[in-house]
Amino acid sequence: AGRLLLLICSVVAFRSAALLRVVDEVEVYFGCGCFWHVQHGFATLEISSLHRTDGNISSRTAYAGGREPAGGLVCYHDGNAATDYGSLGNAEAVAMTVPRGSFAEFAGRFWELCPGGARNDPQDQGGEYRSVIGLPGGIRSPLMKELLVKAGHTTLAEGRGSDGDTLGTNTVFVYDTANFKAHVAEAYHQFHNDMVESYGSEYGALRKWASKTKCAGDQSGGASGGLWSIFR
Repeated sequence: AGRLLLLICSVVAFRSAALLRVVDEVEVYFGCGCFWHVQHGFATLEISSLHRTDGNISSRTAYAGGREPAGGLVCYHDGNAATDYGSLGNAEAVAMTVPRGSFAEFAGRFWELCPGGARNDPQDQGGEYRSVIGLPGGIRSPLMKELLVKAGHTTLAEGRGSDGDTLGTNTVFVYDTANFKAHVAEAYHQFHNDMVESYGSEYGALRKWASKTKCAGDQSGGASGGLWSIFR
């Protein structure tokens, strides 16, 4: 009986610990210009710091900070105002799920990628490329304390949705993820080389873990390179 009780207690403790790990994770997003190099910055941090591999890497390019479409579908520029991420007021971002205790490290990586809220690709202009952060609770999130540590003199403004470009303003919009969710982008936009930097075949191979969306680009199967990689 004693051994059985010990076994039951061990199973309960294991399941409780596993549940705690799940509950202790937060879903956030960060954006600063083109989302390709931002995803690389966070995906490599997941690999090095959280020891995640393959399908466990959560960083995904996404569209966030805009209006919620009637059908829930948000896509890259597709000529359809009802689903086009720009027409809906979204910005390019990278969504991820990280342990609560690791958030400060990921916030630090954001400021490395986006010092003072300034993107490294100013040739991309418009609200689609504004600097954004999505947190549970937004500007009033308990995570703001860690976010502010390396923010310097950056202005963190409450995102209202469909906000304008932040280029040259040292401003980052902070959105409440409950009101402005991240819509994962097309599979062909995942683990993509940057416009001026190649990340290698091993990184690009991670795309096989990305799920296709119902957007036209994914359904046609022909938008993974070529003109889509050149003209943004």
